[in-house]
Amino acid sequence: MTIDTAALRAKARNEAEHFLKYDSEYRMGYITAETSNPITRRMSQTYDESTADGVRLLFSVDNDMSKRAAETLKGEQFKAFATLISDTILGGGKVIFSGCGSTGRICMRLESSWRKAIKKFAEMNPTVRDSVLKYTESVGYIQTGGDYAVIRAVESFEDSAELGKQQAIEWEMNSKDLLVGITATAETTSILGSAVGALEQGARVFMLVCSDPIPLMDKMERIKQVYSHKNCGYLVLPCGPFALTGSSRMQSSTFEQLCSAVALENTLYGILEVCGVKKNAPELGSYGQQFKAMTEQLMSDFAVEKIATATEAEQAVYENGGLMTLFAEECLLDVLTDTTERAPTFMTPPFCSLDMVGQPESWAFVKNPGLSTKDAWTDCFGRAPRCMEWSKEKYLKVGFTEEQVAKIIDISRHALERFPIGCESLPKREGKGSHALWVGLKSAPESFKTASKNYSAHNELTLEGLGVSVAPTFMEIFEHLAVKLSLNVLSTGVMARMGKIKGNYMICLAMSNKKLVDRSARIVADVCGIPYETALEENYYSALLCEAMGELGSPAEKSILRLSEKE
Repeated sequence: MTIDTAALRAKARNEAEHFLKYDSEYRMGYITAETSNPITRRMSQTYDESTADGVRLLFSVDNDMSKRAAETLKGEQFKAFATLISDTILGGGKVIFSGCGSTGRICMRLESSWRKAIKKFAEMNPTVRDSVLKYTESVGYIQTGGDYAVIRAVESFEDSAELGKQQAIEWEMNSKDLLVGITATAETTSILGSAVGALEQGARVFMLVCSDPIPLMDKMERIKQVYSHKNCGYLVLPCGPFALTGSSRMQSSTFEQLCSAVALENTLYGILEVCGVKKNAPELGSYGQQFKAMTEQLMSDFAVEKIATATEAEQAVYENGGLMTLFAEECLLDVLTDTTERAPTFMTPPFCSLDMVGQPESWAFVKNPGLSTKDAWTDCFGRAPRCMEWSKEKYLKVGFTEEQVAKIIDISRHALERFPIGCESLPKREGKGSHALWVGLKSAPESFKTASKNYSAHNELTLEGLGVSVAPTFMEIFEHLAVKLSLNVLSTGVMARMGKIKGNYMICLAMSNKKLVDRSARIVADVCGIPYETALEENYYSALLCEAMGELGSPAEKSILRLSEKE
């Protein structure tokens, strides 16, 4: 096959020029959340030298952040945020968390934990059962792309403010309600769109961010429209640069999940008091100390060695052509949150549904060993799945073009439930070279042994097995955070050892939205020592080459390889 490289080069130059002229507001290398962490600049080299040292390095960033988290949770600004959450719910309003991608999955975790905590509260206090249960629906969320996005990223939606706005409108919010936008960079388009939708309905908005929005005011109109509104407040969480540059699934989402969960936990004590049950709430600052204690336990030599062993074992599975299947029950959503992000972050095959015949199986998949797929999805969310069932006309109405609509995959509830996360057997993932991993708080139940009997290897990753003991809370805050951190470090370490990370850059990322186009260019510019504008054109050229040759892969990675060969 002959490829007209001159034509591709010209097209790449035009696309780069278009981005520089019309999408320059997405150049975000100056934002804290997009900068490289100096502590992990040699992450990939460290993992090559010693897996255990790599694990310890990644956990050290979480531990360093825990000190700032403790200060934040003691502060007056956080107290004001927690009070706003409590006043909204106790005043009969709804708190709707809004996120996209990894932050959207935080929102899922928060709603699920809330629903389970309310149920637990009602069982513990039978005399006020009905009074407690009425708060079950007080917490909800908006995930850009709906519940389907928990299993497969719908990242092209991130660039649509109107889509986010419409999702907020569908919640039918009013002046009693509060929307909490969660975005590491403070500027995610779809999340700000949902904030606009909430504000236009008379609701209040509060933004949890990891980058100060003030310097962005004059650069981005969407920032100004939200943050300067009289009914919008915000709190900057000082998480610092992420261990893996730009990967919000790590430190920022941890900090955001911690703060949101603590605010909801505090509200639960308020509900009990309203119901006539006196139970003193812990000081908000105490949760910061508990989080710090948890990160220190994860840094113990015992826990580090356990995760290092699991990292090398998973690496060996993939390098020998095998597949991993992670089984979980109470931690299923935490496992999904980590494994779904692997596809866009490291360009591994995404999860396959039963309808995706002929596509490569994902390296890792997730299953509940004790429930059918339909019941597993309901148990995961704590309610029936809530997916986007939009018509073509509705997408066109919020600004999508005919061409864009034609590329939108089915993200309905039916499509979600075609991903077999239940106990049903999956022959393609079983047999020789297959590996079953139980992820939970304690040792695997009998259902895991039954569901994984056809796998050639079995292992466990549990807090109990890591020697980690966390402070109990109604929202199970620290159980879920400890599992999250362990999975983040495990999956990042595997990818580092497999060459998908260079330094602390994810060189195998997709260019599926404008933010990732910019990040890809910055990575190539730094790694190859070339100007940003040149790197941008090279990435568009790599993407066009891949398309012409029918290949998959990351444009950034291919640009780095091409440019290295020229030297």
